[in-house]
Amino acid sequence: MEILRGQDEKDRAEGHAGPVMPEGLTLRAVPSQHPATILDTRAAVEVDTTIYSLVAILRAAYKLTNRCYVFVAKLEGSSDRVIVTLTPKIEATPLPAMVGDFCNELLDQQVRESLADEFGDIRTLIVAQAFSEGNLLDTKRDDGDYEADSRETLHRR
Repeated sequence: MEILRGQDEKDRAEGHAGPVMPEGLTLRAVPSQHPATILDTRAAVEVDTTIYSLVAILRAAYKLTNRCYVFVAKLEGSSDRVIVTLTPKIEATPLPAMVGDFCNELLDQQVRESLADEFGDIRTLIVAQAFSEGNLLDTKRDDGDYEADSRETLHRR
């Protein structure tokens, strides 16, 4: 961190307006507000369904049902927004931490869904192979008898 502060001071001394960024990238301030509206006893998180699928939202919400009551509703007047309301089952539960847990779980579930879409066929093949009695990929392996050595496994190469 000290190195970055020193670099910022050096940049200012050399007349640079701000941090030097690669072309095409801009530095934006991170919003300090929480991604949720926190009321006295509950928190409402607005989720963009163009980024997170409804399945990922529901799975993330379900993961928190042991600690809070969850209500999911479509945002009125919007086709791509969902409101997730979290009400803790125990009043002493800090709402910002619960909202943070929900946001992390939401990201986790979306990544899992993306990976399942990308590698689902491979996973299905591995599971089918593991539970099949024969070899699904090499049917010749199961043909013949063990004395014939059709694959020539006894001969050195």
